[in-house]
Amino acid sequence: MPSSPPDAHALGQAVRAIRDERGLSQVQVAEATGFIQAWISHVEHGRRNPSWNNVVRLADGLGVRVSELAKRAEACAGARK
Repeated sequence: MPSSPPDAHALGQAVRAIRDERGLSQVQVAEATGFIQAWISHVEHGRRNPSWNNVVRLADGLGVRVSELAKRAEACAGARK
């Protein structure tokens, strides 16, 4: 049976980790994606569960492939178990 997908909290942790590694602010990611800074913050804190299209936009704004973002989210989810 395949593992369950990472939850919104794990996705948020992955977004923040990648953003921090790249030295980007939430404002910079917001500008790169077209989202507002508050929405980025809500994603990072697990209060938003973005649609697929928005995950693609987030990955683009962070400068990573969607597969890398998903891999990082899965690692974050696994670390919490």
